[in-house]
Amino acid sequence: MLSLSQTTGYAIKALGCLNEPDGDSRFTPEIAECARVPTAYLAKIVNALARQGLVTARRGVGGGISLTRKPEEITLLQIVEAVEGPNWIGDCLLGLDESTDLTTCPAHDFWLRIRREITEELGKTTLASVIAFKRGRRCRTAKALPAGAPRPKPAPASRPVMKTSTPK
Repeated sequence: MLSLSQTTGYAIKALGCLNEPDGDSRFTPEIAECARVPTAYLAKIVNALARQGLVTARRGVGGGISLTRKPEEITLLQIVEAVEGPNWIGDCLLGLDESTDLTTCPAHDFWLRIRREITEELGKTTLASVIAFKRGRRCRTAKALPAGAPRPKPAPASRPVMKTSTPK
């Protein structure tokens, strides 16, 4: 199955447990418990996220981890590239070393198109949409906002519709 790495999944879960940039910082063990990620592994992920400027990490009293921007301004592509690096998606779907733009494998054209689509979608999908999904809102349309843009108001929660059946 083709999916993002477990490390990327952990990073997204952990970021979803953090407060807004102006909120209180949280410590690694607290985030690890919230995200259900091993604490030692999370510490390595946080270091990668901090190097790329997605989180601020401070040690000691008054320290902790916090987002550097609002969740609406952090894309999944930024998270993936922070933990996996810029070449996170392979050049060849089949994993063939000899497949390049000059000598193409049978899946080259397909993979070139799909890689572009995946990258574009991850670049449009925000951490805020993941947080909303986790909260049950299933917000599939939250896209990245330009820096300083006003935040949209959340949609009101809808009531579940009760289905009733009539006897035959």
